[in-house]
Amino acid sequence: MSDSYNCSVSVMTAVTPGAVAILQLTGDIDAAIEQLCETGPWPVGCVRLRRLGDIDECLMARPHIDVLQIMPHGGPRIRQCLLAWMADLGLTIDADVPSPQLLFPEAQDEIEARMLLAMSKATSPLAIELLASQPERWRTQTSWDAHDEARSIRLAHLLHPPRVVIVGEANVGKSTLLNTLLGRERIITHDEPGTTRDWVACNVDCGGLVVQWHDTPGRRETTDMIEAEAIALSNRLEEEADLLIAVADSESAWPDLTRPPDLRVASKSDRGSRSDADLECSAHTGEHLDTLIRRIRTALVADADLQSPRPWRFD
Repeated sequence: MSDSYNCSVSVMTAVTPGAVAILQLTGDIDAAIEQLCETGPWPVGCVRLRRLGDIDECLMARPHIDVLQIMPHGGPRIRQCLLAWMADLGLTIDADVPSPQLLFPEAQDEIEARMLLAMSKATSPLAIELLASQPERWRTQTSWDAHDEARSIRLAHLLHPPRVVIVGEANVGKSTLLNTLLGRERIITHDEPGTTRDWVACNVDCGGLVVQWHDTPGRRETTDMIEAEAIALSNRLEEEADLLIAVADSESAWPDLTRPPDLRVASKSDRGSRSDADLECSAHTGEHLDTLIRRIRTALVADADLQSPRPWRFD
């Protein structure tokens, strides 16, 4: 390429394997197209299928005069080969994501572009409608105070799953509870204590708020080195939790935690009751699971935060 050539490429999708990757070029797109695949005109709005460098057949789109999106298969090796080939052609491999307005040229202004970028990354269904209302709120807002800032920090849980850590003695039903909430068997359960020998993390939708749920091994004395190390690691998870849940059934004690729990849940309510819990539920019968889900969601994102007409600093 000539010294005057000016174009950079950014990886827009996760580094992990996927069905499709997105490589976005910004800058002198006409020169890039000429180098990559053809010399003919390529107007804005055009979408074509082209094979690049004998590496992969890619869908290519030009949504903006200064933007070209290349969509190869999502394998890491294909992406790596394409980036190396483009670098040899003279493109700058950019670690930074392009500006929101380049990513979303259809946006009316920067506020709307930033909203669309946040929406593309949001993990919780509750975020979508709230984000859609933000451009108009920000265009008309005239003040900002500490309450707005605090609310925005809490609402960030809609964009990045908060960490929910559940702790209890062995065999109190923590894994069964998670399997029931997921609607499938994610964790092996058994009446034998110590079945869960390591902590397990997965995303759970709690009433429209997606949380990162950590199921920890049951607290007990053990000579199993793997289980003992997992219990030690779960102590660190307690300290980092956005919401810490202690679980006990009618026959067990509350776990000894590194800090006070945010919620005390009595499990297996179909087998026995206890009065010192914040709520009782049963994974087997489904009793009060809807209440548990709502308590988790409102503890992390309150109704008042969702219903506030004030703008949200989502970016």
